[in-house]
Amino acid sequence: MVDRLKPGIFLREERGFASVMLALSLVAMLSFAALVIDLGLLALNRQQLINAVDAAALAGAMELPDNPERARNTAIDYARMNGATGPVEAEVRADGNSLAVSAGKEVNYFLARLMGFTRGEARAEAVAVVAGIKAVRGAAPLAVPEQEFQFGIKYILKLGAGQDSPLGPGTFSALSLGGTGASNYEENLKNGYQGRLAAGDVINTETGNISNPTRRAIEYRIELELSQHSPPCTPEHYVPGCPRILIIPVYETASIQDGQVKSIIVSGFAAFLVERVRGQGNENFIEGYFIRTVVAGEGDPAQQNYGLQGVKLVR
Repeated sequence: MVDRLKPGIFLREERGFASVMLALSLVAMLSFAALVIDLGLLALNRQQLINAVDAAALAGAMELPDNPERARNTAIDYARMNGATGPVEAEVRADGNSLAVSAGKEVNYFLARLMGFTRGEARAEAVAVVAGIKAVRGAAPLAVPEQEFQFGIKYILKLGAGQDSPLGPGTFSALSLGGTGASNYEENLKNGYQGRLAAGDVINTETGNISNPTRRAIEYRIELELSQHSPPCTPEHYVPGCPRILIIPVYETASIQDGQVKSIIVSGFAAFLVERVRGQGNENFIEGYFIRTVVAGEGDPAQQNYGLQGVKLVR
């Protein structure tokens, strides 16, 4: 006699199988959700941490090479202010011109806890290096001959009619940046030339003494400093962006005509803290102290370093 299976048995087995499949599907869905949400949260925190250590490395490297301890402390402070809650390390490399910053941050998981994972760690590292400036914006329309500058020594940055000019008769260390003429020169001396100026560029010299525009522009910078900074900047103590700081191209001669240098080749850049305009009328000239500083610009380790450096992320 053959046993006959009742239809209810199949229904019970199908419902049991469906329950198992539903449970497995829920586990898979939760696992996928944990992967998307918690790993996405970890990635978001890592990106925030990358931004924090990048900013920290750039800020700290601004103090190099003269203040390595301040560079480390500044980098650590910046990283913590920007969300690095775990250990932060900052190290000045042996060359004295690069700063490595690394940081971590613990991230608490949500759904991944169901699978036994409670937290993850986001980590990031950045290295910033200071190097000689190869290109800038905001340069003054002046030129100084290539030489080994000495910190704190006063240099003549624009000559008067009674002084011998290395550029030859009729030129007084003024440059034509973005145009010619006294008004263009005065605007560039007041606010800096807003175009990009780079090592290797060939620039025409500006003929004539241009004494009155020179005096007005430098007096404008001095008055601006008095309204913004107290006490005034000195070669030993100055703030970045001080209006009396001039970024000046260092040059080699490009072309000479009738004993006068008509154009120069920019070989690099140096910074000077203007003291004042001396002399009267056509005899006026600019004096300033050579300083070492870091500015926003295109730094390049291969660029000849004249004391003016730029900060660049290399990793």
